[in-house]
Amino acid sequence: MNIEAFPTGAFGTTCIILKKEGMALVIDPGAEPERIESAIGASTVVGYALTHGHYDHVLALHSVHPRHPAPVWLHPADALWAFTAKNQNPPYYVQPDPEEIPPIQHAWEEDAPFAIPPFHFNTLQLPGHSPGSVAFHFPEESLLIGGDVIFRQSMGRTDLPGGDPQELMASLRRLNELPPETRIIPGHGPETTLAQERLDNPYLKMALQGG
Repeated sequence: MNIEAFPTGAFGTTCIILKKEGMALVIDPGAEPERIESAIGASTVVGYALTHGHYDHVLALHSVHPRHPAPVWLHPADALWAFTAKNQNPPYYVQPDPEEIPPIQHAWEEDAPFAIPPFHFNTLQLPGHSPGSVAFHFPEESLLIGGDVIFRQSMGRTDLPGGDPQELMASLRRLNELPPETRIIPGHGPETTLAQERLDNPYLKMALQGG
């Protein structure tokens, strides 16, 4: 599996394009649709997987989707508001016309193995940053695409609508159950590993101490 991860937009949101067997899975199309389409290249998009609904992770969806139509997955707890006026932040994000928004398939409802062939991974329910935050774990690649749950030496915000500090602490404890060699691609900032975060992430340490 080929993995291309790159920052997009004013908030440096990481968009991840996974490629395998001529197919592509687009994760968190945050901004810069032309750049995302260039990364897709000649691959056929089989799906758009959204770790959560905050505007900086969905900005480019309605621009890329018409040229690369495919199913869209988002947790129902975030789908309730992700494409409404509640999620606007002019000038960075203004809600597109309703007819421009692709239909959302509410798939991230339970921790479970998931398949968007040829991609196979586990979904992890990790609320706290948003009610419907999820992460995607690829055990064979020792890879976690974590959204805004954990960052290099930090964690996601909880002061946005729907944020919950205690839930996020519980989510960090869940992440700690993964193998230490797990590579983490977060929603913002540099990559890391779970082993590294165990050493020097103060929020993960706080979570493990019962914070």
